[in-house]
Amino acid sequence: MSFLKKLILPSGKYNPLYINYLKWSFTSNVFASAQTAIVADNMLCAINSDSEINRTINYIGKDIIGQLGGLFVLSKVGDKADKNPRNFLMYSNIVQQLGFVSVSLTPMIPTYFLPIAGVSSVLTNLSFTGFGAVNAKCINKLSMGDDVAELYSKITIVNTLGSSLGLFLGLGINIMIPDHVERSLIIPFLGLARVYTYNKAIEKILYNY
Repeated sequence: MSFLKKLILPSGKYNPLYINYLKWSFTSNVFASAQTAIVADNMLCAINSDSEINRTINYIGKDIIGQLGGLFVLSKVGDKADKNPRNFLMYSNIVQQLGFVSVSLTPMIPTYFLPIAGVSSVLTNLSFTGFGAVNAKCINKLSMGDDVAELYSKITIVNTLGSSLGLFLGLGINIMIPDHVERSLIIPFLGLARVYTYNKAIEKILYNY
């Protein structure tokens, strides 16, 4: 128990909202990573090809599209997190879930894998940047002094544990439900849980800001 406290609690004073944020952020990462594991399996099946170079082009190509497209959009909306964090978070949730849903459908239309996965990658990059901006604001609010780096490291530890647990959960779902269509139907429900738990993590911190 002492080790666990040292692992997740700051060494000095901490904001009373810190534990609530940590708990819900952990849970939110479980659901998000479960979604990631499911759509990753769908995507890998969609790019199954006799040509190794085609598989590589498709896999790397989607990331190139995602990074360049994400940069373009972010250059237009980069200041929105400070002006209206509630709307910025809502948009981040929407684009993340659209990204998960779209890439989960690629096994059903593999001919159009690259454009679909590329757009999905753009959405995913945008959502991660959006959540990163929101998390930075939360950490700044939770800080009780010169401990931002410590809070960041401890929150990262907890979120990584949640992510690992979520990947195991998603892997279990992939094994139990091998059909891509049936498995894709689970994505929206996990998405609702992801959005709900993340909002619970930040609502008392940001919305009262």
